[in-house]
This record gives sequence, C-alpha cells and structure tokens, in this order.
Amino acid sequence: MSRDFLKAMGWAVLGSFLFALMFCLPKLTSEAVPPVEIAFLRYFAGFLTILPFFLQRYGASQAVPELLGTAKRRLNLLHMLRAGCGVASVAFGSYAVLNIPVANAQAIAMTNGVFAVALAAVFLRERVASRDFVAGAVCLTGAIVVARPDPDAPGWISLGAAAALVQALAWGSEVVLLRFAAVNDTPQRTLTIVNGSAALGLAVFTAWAWDRLPLPDLLILLAMGPIAIFGQYCNILAYRAAETAKLVPIKYSGLVFAALLGLLFFGESPRPAAILGAAMIVGGALFLARHKPVQTAAALRP
Repeated sequence: MSRDFLKAMGWAVLGSFLFALMFCLPKLTSEAVPPVEIAFLRYFAGFLTILPFFLQRYGASQAVPELLGTAKRRLNLLHMLRAGCGVASVAFGSYAVLNIPVANAQAIAMTNGVFAVALAAVFLRERVASRDFVAGAVCLTGAIVVARPDPDAPGWISLGAAAALVQALAWGSEVVLLRFAAVNDTPQRTLTIVNGSAALGLAVFTAWAWDRLPLPDLLILLAMGPIAIFGQYCNILAYRAAETAKLVPIKYSGLVFAALLGLLFFGESPRPAAILGAAMIVGGALFLARHKPVQTAAALRP
C-alpha cells in the first residue's frame, strides 16, 4: 500500500468524521431549532470561512469580476442550483437527526449514491445495467429496514425517516451537479458561490421566521460551517491522492462515526435491524461504486 494512498485514506476518514459530527450538532442544542435557521447558520458560517481563501487566491480587486463575470455565468447557475440541493440536504438532514437516532439518519442518507447513479443516467447519459438496478434495490430495501415502517400505524413511516430519504435525494443531486460543474472551476470559487448563494437565499426566509437562540446554541450551529468547509477540503485532498473508486468504501466510515457519536452524546444504541439495514445499504452502494467508475473530467465538460 503506497504512502499516497494511506494519506488519502486518512483524509477521507477525517472528512467522514467531520460530516458525521456536523449533522450531530443540531441535536446538541438546548431546544429544537427550525431547520431553515440551521441551514442558514451553516451556510453563512461556511461562507465566512471560505471567503478569506477565495480572496487570497484571486485578490480583493478581482473578487467581484471573478464572481460575476459573464464568461462563467452558466457555471454560476449550476453552482447556485447545487446550493439549493445543499440547503435541502442540510435542512432535511437536521430535521432527521432531531427526530430519529443519528446512526439511522446517517444510514438512510447514505442511499444518496443510488439517486446519484439514477440522476447521472438521466442527465449525464451514463449507462445503467441490470445489476445496478439490483444493487440500488438492495440499498433502498436497507433504508426501509432502518426506517422501520409500521403499515398498521397512522403514520406508517416516521417523518424523521422520510426527511432522511429526502436528504439522500438532495445529496445525490448535489453529487451529480458537482461532477458536472466543479471540474471546470476552482474549489475556492466553487465553495464561495455555493455557500454565499445558499446563505443569501436563506436570509429572507430566516429573517421572517427567526427564533432568537441562546449564545451556546448559536455557537454550536455556527460551528457547522467551518466543519463542513474543512470536511470538503479533506475530501478534495483525498480524491487528489487516490482514485475515487478506491476511496468510496472509506466514506462509509461515517456510519460508524455516527453510531459512536449517537451513543456517546445521546445514549442511542443501534438496533439489530438498523445494523442489518445499514449493512445492506453499504453492500449495495459498494457494488454500485465498484461497477460504476467515475467519468473523467473531460467527459463531463458542459
């Protein structure tokens, strides 16, 4: 095993831990916070975190022309569309962890790979074989097992589990948009536009429905921004040092971290059915990753 691959594994594991931690933070607040407010604070703090790195690369005098130049208008629109998917992912993911165990929410969210493959087949014209359908069905069945629906109950599936599934769809959409747009842009510019446009779009809704938070809760939710930026940076370093297909299994360490964080902070012990469902999700997703190699950047250029 090469030293570069060991470094890539280390960065990927750290990135998985940071994202598991980020989605735990809303559950540490002293009171339930509206998901739209959580999403605003996450992206606002993320924008403030990435802005100095953007200014360092492009300079203060070129910042506005670089962001608003007509030459990259199409890329900007794709970044803003990705920001919308990211907002949905954070908002629904926050609602999920507030209403179901953290490990369950993380496991259901990990079905995002199924949606990414399906959307890539539609919008990026990637071929989908019958075995891909089987792997996707295994993943989604695992999500149903984790969600533990009760057909006899008035609400046969919990709203928390449904929110985690919507998060997975939004997350999968974000992955496809990232693959389509970010290959033609720098990480600094991409993250600045995504975080800035998301914060700006959410500001109107948040100002209308703002709930004043205690300072400790405010600081906890603001910490989501830097953690997310650093987690994305870890992923960038990981994928620069190793092939995507080799690192896909590593990202599922996030399930382990989510289970450990849930046990440590909230006393949430995973049920046997949840463990079985998570294993089905990971197994199906790994099969998809091994048999669906990522296209080259050149093949994805608009």
